[in-house]
Amino acid sequence: MVQRKLHKPLFFLMLMAFLSCMREEGFSIQKSISSEGLSSTPVAFEIPTSVLNETPKDIFIWLRNNAEYEFSNIFLIASLKVNNEIMIQDTLEYAMTSPDGRWLGKGFTELKENKLWWKEGLDIPQQGKVQIEIAQAMRNNGKAEGVSKLGGIVSVGISIVDKQ
Repeated sequence: MVQRKLHKPLFFLMLMAFLSCMREEGFSIQKSISSEGLSSTPVAFEIPTSVLNETPKDIFIWLRNNAEYEFSNIFLIASLKVNNEIMIQDTLEYAMTSPDGRWLGKGFTELKENKLWWKEGLDIPQQGKVQIEIAQAMRNNGKAEGVSKLGGIVSVGISIVDKQ
């Protein structure tokens, strides 16, 4: 009898851990970044036609960083291309640390994952090749030239979900 009672709480804890790791329905893809760092050359994501329908989409950018990341924020250039023509392009800034210097994002180790909102309720064309590109646009203070390789970014990804 005692063993049976222990299985229920253990099962419940395992179920909660599994559910908390799940992402919303939709399309998600991540690409690992070399140990040299994220360059200003865009990371491109091909969007399968099966993801595209008449429902407006919310688009999120996923970043994983480790303690080697040197900045408290990040500037990204995000582009949505249809048939190699830019439909939307935004320069985005996101905070990576709180004001007291603690890393934002989820994770228990030095690796943190950030879900960054990009677009809400976007109608994506259903015809042709659809691609999303993400590039970093960081600079050091007082320097006109951008950072060529941004260390500490481990992976970049996107997720596309139907507007809720």
